[in-house]
Amino acid sequence: MVEDLKNLFDGYSRQARLFPALLTVFTPLVTALAWFPELVTSHIASTLLTIATSCGLLYWLSSIARSRGKIVERRLLDEWGGWPTTYLLRHTSRLDEHTRRRYHQYLAARLPDLQFPSHADEKKNQVAADAIYASAIKWLKEKVRKTAPLVDKENAQYGFRRNMRGMRTMGLWGALIAIVASLVAIAAQIDVWPQAVADMKLFIAELRKAGNPAIWGALVIDILAVLAWTLVVNDEWVKGGAEQYAEALFATCERS
Repeated sequence: MVEDLKNLFDGYSRQARLFPALLTVFTPLVTALAWFPELVTSHIASTLLTIATSCGLLYWLSSIARSRGKIVERRLLDEWGGWPTTYLLRHTSRLDEHTRRRYHQYLAARLPDLQFPSHADEKKNQVAADAIYASAIKWLKEKVRKTAPLVDKENAQYGFRRNMRGMRTMGLWGALIAIVASLVAIAAQIDVWPQAVADMKLFIAELRKAGNPAIWGALVIDILAVLAWTLVVNDEWVKGGAEQYAEALFATCERS
């Protein structure tokens, strides 16, 4: 099963596209398996995965994750004022003056046709300055392609975070529906509701009978998933990944 996934997706696509898609359906799947464990013991799960892979379902899910991530990305770039690889090269960025100057000097020395702007030039025409930075970054990306493992790793990490943010609504709804479905199913198995509400010991005993450890474990996972989608998968998390990629890319200037 794992080998099939490796053959279907390259390293970047698995981490940045497939994993967000799978995490989106993870909680409903875990809940379904907790309620119907025979799906695993009868090898139905392996069969379904084989069919899904053969029919392109996993590829389709990963494509959805990428598409929704790109929608989020366009909004975030407007809010950030451009790519981190561009705005961190600006004279007004959070990079310290000396480090930024080294990056400018490195890129200017290798791209003599590009006239890197001074602080005054940049202030006068931000769009023109950003175009120069973007062109230099495009050259740098091509220069280090396939030769800087850390850059590739951070690029995949950013893609993962971006696509997770794009899938957040679907993932959150999936986890919430799984929680509600489990609670309704548990409640439906309690026949002595009036007495159970009045007697806490009876209520706990009924809950134990209504749900086995796997079901309660799945419910905990569902709740944790809601918290993760809500508190972790946010715009700042994506921005952190984007800036980490930019910094890893800039660091290659120090080694050349």
